Amino acid sequence: MPGLTSQRRDCRLVLSRLGRSSIQTGFAEAERTRFRSLLALAAGSSYDGEREAALAAARRLAARHGMSLAEAARGGGEPEPVREESPFERMRRARAAARAHAFQESERRADEDRARFRAAWEDALRRGLDREEEEPPARRAGQGFVWRSRRRLEPVQHATVLLNETRLPFSEIAEITGLDRYAVVGLKLKLRDVI
Repeated sequence: MPGLTSQRRDCRLVLSRLGRSSIQTGFAEAERTRFRSLLALAAGSSYDGEREAALAAARRLAARHGMSLAEAARGGGEPEPVREESPFERMRRARAAARAHAFQESERRADEDRARFRAAWEDALRRGLDREEEEPPARRAGQGFVWRSRRRLEPVQHATVLLNETRLPFSEIAEITGLDRYAVVGLKLKLRDVI
């Protein structure tokens, strides 16, 4: 088994070249950690199949980034060029930061307003604000008001139209228009033709 010791020696050589700061470019941090783990497994394994599988996986990982196993272990790969930010990107980033700052500022002001209102409300309650006045004035003002559509017919006109154009029973017409049933019957009698 002379080949077995040479493979193990190769694994240990590659692993010894793999220092803390190696593989700084070309690999993402997770891939770098995986590569180191595969080499450590290959160097420390006493089983041939496990060692070969670990080396094959390490080779595939290095090949995915265009490097050989030795290059990857040395820390290989060209350093990624630092891409300069274009003026458009700088301006876009500055505008996004300005929008974020404006949003945070408006949220801060809204929170301060809420806190001031809450403090004033609690102060008014301590001074003896009437309990019935606890509702905001806008709610109290609308309690007695009933919205009526301008397009809606008056009940008598509506009943007249329903009597002339439909065959609904008097009780349903009374329910729809809000009139008394007897008022609807009287209206029907007034609408009939005189002989």
